[in-house]
Amino acid sequence: MQLDFLVRRSGLDPTAETCLHALRDLMQLPVHAVEHGTLWRFHVSAGDESVRTQLERAACRAGRYVNLNRDTCVWVEPGARAQTSACAVEVWVTQGDGRDPVALSYFRQQIGRGLTEVQSGVFYRLHVDEADPVAARRLVEDVATTRSRTHGLLANPHSQRVEILSVSPAPAEAP
Repeated sequence: MQLDFLVRRSGLDPTAETCLHALRDLMQLPVHAVEHGTLWRFHVSAGDESVRTQLERAACRAGRYVNLNRDTCVWVEPGARAQTSACAVEVWVTQGDGRDPVALSYFRQQIGRGLTEVQSGVFYRLHVDEADPVAARRLVEDVATTRSRTHGLLANPHSQRVEILSVSPAPAEAP
């Protein structure tokens, strides 16, 4: 079972604001909003709903991975993605394959069962002024990986990997 846990900053996120400025104002791309956070992906061999509660408690314990004074966290359900007036493209940028052996050891100690792998990486949700999901995906794929000083922004192709998690199309127009 794969569980995705998203940690985002409460209130104003300077990283999201800087990314939006770079994409929209400097690179002249049709992006009207950027959300940013850390996505934790837990692979659990077996378990019930209590595993989520235990993992969340462990992540929040003593501000280890989630500082509740400044962060919010949520479990991301597959298929339950953002609904926007344009397309929202979710991007996950990891160092290499994103595996985190230190976090794996910590979370195994905390929940004591069935955790097989932990991955983490930077999460972006780019709200693109593009109604066509295929075109929105192509735009984000093109801008995600840095190719030169003026082309690309989110990931270094030499050490990072980019994965498009989802593209939420614009809602259909009401008749």
